[in-house]
Amino acid sequence: MATQESSFRPESDEIKDSQAFSGFSVIGLLASLVGILSIQYVHFMPLAIVGTLLGMFVLLFAKKLALSNMSKVFGFLAVAIGATCASWGVSRSFLHSNYELAQARKVAELYLNALSKRDLDSVYFLVGFQFEGERRPGDDAPETELQKAKKRLASDPSHVEIQKRRDPSKWTFVSLDGEAMGTSGYSYKLRYRDDGQTNPPSYFVYARKDVQERFATKKEIHWYVDTIEAVR
Repeated sequence: MATQESSFRPESDEIKDSQAFSGFSVIGLLASLVGILSIQYVHFMPLAIVGTLLGMFVLLFAKKLALSNMSKVFGFLAVAIGATCASWGVSRSFLHSNYELAQARKVAELYLNALSKRDLDSVYFLVGFQFEGERRPGDDAPETELQKAKKRLASDPSHVEIQKRRDPSKWTFVSLDGEAMGTSGYSYKLRYRDDGQTNPPSYFVYARKDVQERFATKKEIHWYVDTIEAVR
């Protein structure tokens, strides 16, 4: 009798798991894990986005493709990690960009106001040169960077034009027209308009911070103005 009962066992006990495992879930999870760096470095953000998309693909087609539970878990983790890090990175980038623009505008407006008031000591300081004592007559020492700056600013048409105006200047920020990384730092190209004049002229002000990274983590960052030029 026992022998007869054993012959009627369910066949499911002998069936192996036929569910498939998706390689996309692994790739998505790895991309999302690397995408964690997008919180600090914006150029890793595409990996977080790719990881999120691959994870979503796995979850959406898991039933249709009969994917394993492990694939679903990896897909879920890829979406959770990738989406969180990407959104965090975007928010941080947005806030930092606003902060950087505010700092660039601050130094640019200090420079323009000092130039309008003919406060050249402040202008030279904002260009990045510290105060130097006057050279004695007959001193054969080489020309200093400050003296070179004085000559350059005294002959530059935009600087001369602003200093000679009779009507007080009223500077209005118009737009951010560009960004660039140079050998001496990261620069912002800002457009300003002098609404204190009858036909308000516009100028580009090049504000620079002394680090080359756009999202610098250096504790002490100095801002300067490289130059200004009239918008033609």
